[in-house]
Amino acid sequence: MRIVCDGKHIVEQEGFCDEVARASGQDIEACYQCGKCTAGCPMALAMDMTPNQVIRAVQLGLKDLVLDGNAMWYCAGCETCASRCPRDIDMARVNKALARIAVREKRKPKDPAVLAFHQSFMDSMGRWGRAHEVEIIGLTKLRSSAQRFKDLLLGASLFSKGRLSLLPDWVERGARKVREIVRRDGEMA
Repeated sequence: MRIVCDGKHIVEQEGFCDEVARASGQDIEACYQCGKCTAGCPMALAMDMTPNQVIRAVQLGLKDLVLDGNAMWYCAGCETCASRCPRDIDMARVNKALARIAVREKRKPKDPAVLAFHQSFMDSMGRWGRAHEVEIIGLTKLRSSAQRFKDLLLGASLFSKGRLSLLPDWVERGARKVREIVRRDGEMA
């Protein structure tokens, strides 16, 4: 909470850190910047802010810096950060909460292809209950309109070697549950 004076009254308001903590279920203020999350993050090199920098910016209430960045969109959700954190902060959950807040506030990442991929991945998961690579690639290329045919030869090579399937694999076990989770996640955003 932060204390705000409007000239007449002193009131408490929820700050950005409180909002992210509530949305993620994580104790953001518990982070003491040891850097173990960043040291183990396989995506840290691609991010404009490392995981521990994101947490620090949230702690400081630097909402625009965090929500206009790309770190939350590049998170692989592997939870290596969570397994390494001595304070039990799950950075993947924090990034997911930040992405929801960004979508709710109609903020876009610096690289439009990142949001196109994110939306395509969620659409595919919502439709099939699992990722269908060809659909994700196609939807991402259509949404981003950047270099639509750049990877065409690579795709053909992967298809010829049996690494890409034109049709999605159908696995009923758990698919309905995954589709429901994706639907609820979209409603929360």
